[in-house]
Amino acid sequence: MKETEDKILFGAFKLFLTKNFEKVTIADLERALELSRGAIFYYMKNKEELFRRVVDKYILSPHNIENKFATFKDSSLIDFIHFYIEGINKTMKSIESCGVENLSRCYFNLIFQAIQYYPNFGTFISEVFEEELELWKRVVSNAHNSGEIKKEFDADTVAMHFRYIYSGLSFEMSLKNGLDTELLMKLYMEYYNKVKA
Repeated sequence: MKETEDKILFGAFKLFLTKNFEKVTIADLERALELSRGAIFYYMKNKEELFRRVVDKYILSPHNIENKFATFKDSSLIDFIHFYIEGINKTMKSIESCGVENLSRCYFNLIFQAIQYYPNFGTFISEVFEEELELWKRVVSNAHNSGEIKKEFDADTVAMHFRYIYSGLSFEMSLKNGLDTELLMKLYMEYYNKVKA
């Protein structure tokens, strides 16, 4: 049962990445999933529920702070930077297996579809982003208090720089070939070296 459900969600994820929600037909789902509509809707009530479940599994869950940073223990800012980049690489690798061209661009497109077709998605994703910024603030504040970064730098501002370097770069690069985490690390390290004590 779980295996079939996972197959449905993964196949639908690939389909929604490449085709907008309103254009996906039941026939498209049957072809993509290699299942009859009866089999698909045995597991899902309708296309809307299927879309919500795909968004839950492939967007909200991977970005949920409890899932994303469950193994992180408070440590230095430099350790968190490495942990953060490693987590981005793991997330990217886990969805690359779907074999979609321009995956980053398609992923952002799916997020924008969710804003339109998933009830209250805007609120949910805003909370996820706010929680991640709060985590950056906590890590940078700890680095500030421990003397890892210079006292003249405001901890919240430094945290926002780290957070928005990532979000800006990931969005802009999604319009090209996808996020280059080596470039992200280079930018992080240049900024870190400016603020470290």
